[in-house]
Amino acid sequence: MTKAKRYDTVILLEPFDGFQKGEKGAVVEVYTTPYEAYDIEIVTDEGKTKGLAEGVRPEQIEVPPKVRFASIHVEAEGTRATIQFSDGTEVIVRAEELYAQSRGR
Repeated sequence: MTKAKRYDTVILLEPFDGFQKGEKGAVVEVYTTPYEAYDIEIVTDEGKTKGLAEGVRPEQIEVPPKVRFASIHVEAEGTRATIQFSDGTEVIVRAEELYAQSRGR
């Protein structure tokens, strides 16, 4: 179990105080006494505040890993790219498909 820090993005692992499992939020306060707990500002996918979950225990949340780009290799005369992430995941994207997604097609 990864400990959350202030401003970490977290995901609820179970329903809590009227919020549903899977909802996301940001840690706004960390308590260590008398036990570890967090106040979490729950937000919509658009980033609007839904409310505050107070006293959430560490086992009730997940701190998603912070993944970063490790490398991007442009290949085939710019028609595709291989992207490697910091966790070792590799993805190949095709320029035409990515462009179509960005245009809403």
